[in-house]
Amino acid sequence: MTTDLQHNLPHFIQVDDLDKSAIAGLYHGDISQYLKITKLTIQKYLEACIHEKGLYRKFFERFATFTTDFAVNESFDRDSDRRHLQISRYFSGMREFPPQIFIQDGGYEYIPASLGGMTSGINARDKNHTQIVRVMDVIPIPIEIVCAATDEQQIEDLQAFVSAAFGQFQRFTANYILRPPIDRTGIYWEVRVPLTHSMGAKSHSSLHGDPRIQLWQASCSMTVEFENSTYIQYSAYPRYSPKKGSIQLNAPDKVRLSNKTRFTIAQMPYPVRVYSDDSKIALIYEDKTSWVIWPKRLGTFKIMVAKDGTEVKADPNRVRRPEGTIVAEKEVAVVAR
Repeated sequence: MTTDLQHNLPHFIQVDDLDKSAIAGLYHGDISQYLKITKLTIQKYLEACIHEKGLYRKFFERFATFTTDFAVNESFDRDSDRRHLQISRYFSGMREFPPQIFIQDGGYEYIPASLGGMTSGINARDKNHTQIVRVMDVIPIPIEIVCAATDEQQIEDLQAFVSAAFGQFQRFTANYILRPPIDRTGIYWEVRVPLTHSMGAKSHSSLHGDPRIQLWQASCSMTVEFENSTYIQYSAYPRYSPKKGSIQLNAPDKVRLSNKTRFTIAQMPYPVRVYSDDSKIALIYEDKTSWVIWPKRLGTFKIMVAKDGTEVKADPNRVRRPEGTIVAEKEVAVVAR
């Protein structure tokens, strides 16, 4: 759906359907869209520098006057005195006749910026203990900007323009950070341009085998960083409630009346209380990392593991009722030998 803001923008900065789908893919963590968005952002920046309605046009008119007669991404008119420059990032969208600037990528190596991709988080402080977590990627992407023209003067002008746009002028235009072409809330990505770039030497070859028409080329290379941040939220409720049998109660089936016996609990939900259901037969107490059965008389009793129970003093005159949520239990016999 096209917003009113997009209707009011110059045509060169509007985002087409392909770009919209790529931006939407970022919200779902689709890293395959990083290259598309990076080249889109670089293209929009170059267009904003040279288009007559571009954000940085006036700056270049004052400090790079050789760019003023370029008409960027407009209908080609052979009768016009202006030089029709095409800036593109897809071969299918390029016309045959230069001058042209083509933006290519060299792939990327996916390296998460932090362990698990999570860099920060805040507590929403609501009744559900909602957590808002920032997941961030910072991906280096090699970029090559190829300039093409049919005469040597034009290729030199394009070299100078690209070098200025990504060199000393960028400190006063985008400050080395390229953000989305449309200012909207909920977008958390940017392209960071390095302080240096490499400009290759000019080269030329005949066009269509005609030595009278020479195609001049030069390329500018750099490695930019694409940063994408996504904010996700999750609730700590409902919490996991362990059920009977979900933990391991490692206790013997029989214990001797004259011996105290230790046992352990594995996969224990914390906190829990462990007690005997019949304190007349045996008592249970905790000792560091294990529990101890203290037999009192012959008979049988149950080891009870309870969660969220309240502490109740032992009553030797009655069998203890279950206290709290019982997550595990085991019957043990006290024998003479």
